[in-house]
Amino acid sequence: MRNILLAIDLQKDFIYGALTVPGATQVLPAINAVKDRFDFVYFTLDWHPVDHCSFREQGGPWPVHCVHHTAGAALDPGVLEGLPEEKMRFILKGRVQSPEEYGAFVGFDPDNQDLFEPGDVVVICGIAAEYCVLESLKNLYAISEKIGFTVQVYLEGTARFDSYDTVLAFMAEKGLAEYRK
Repeated sequence: MRNILLAIDLQKDFIYGALTVPGATQVLPAINAVKDRFDFVYFTLDWHPVDHCSFREQGGPWPVHCVHHTAGAALDPGVLEGLPEEKMRFILKGRVQSPEEYGAFVGFDPDNQDLFEPGDVVVICGIAAEYCVLESLKNLYAISEKIGFTVQVYLEGTARFDSYDTVLAFMAEKGLAEYRK
């Protein structure tokens, strides 16, 4: 059994940049307080092209954010501090112009992957609860049903625009536990 922390989109644009999520700076200390307890830490990254469909200029709802190879797309450096390279994995999402991909595991093939094993415990957290965390949680739950691992949610390490309601409702519907440090 391996313990895996799945940290969603801890990127500068979401923390203090183009698309700042309220409370994002507070999740960093919460995540840093627990990251060393995990065998692996997987980081997802929005990695958008300059003409991504989610941008207002392309008819989407969001300001330009997390454009690949820009400072705003970088992880906050504090979350990487002290983590040995062999414990980290990086998962890019939203890499093509269309469609929008809030979830980190859209099109994921559970039979052809090396991220998860039967018996793992995967704890999800990050930015933002109502969008990328929720959709990644839904993806992760479906994958866990096929592979056979446990999913938990670290709410203290999750920022939100307005509320945790959608995440809490999904957790209740699927019987998922909250991770407590």
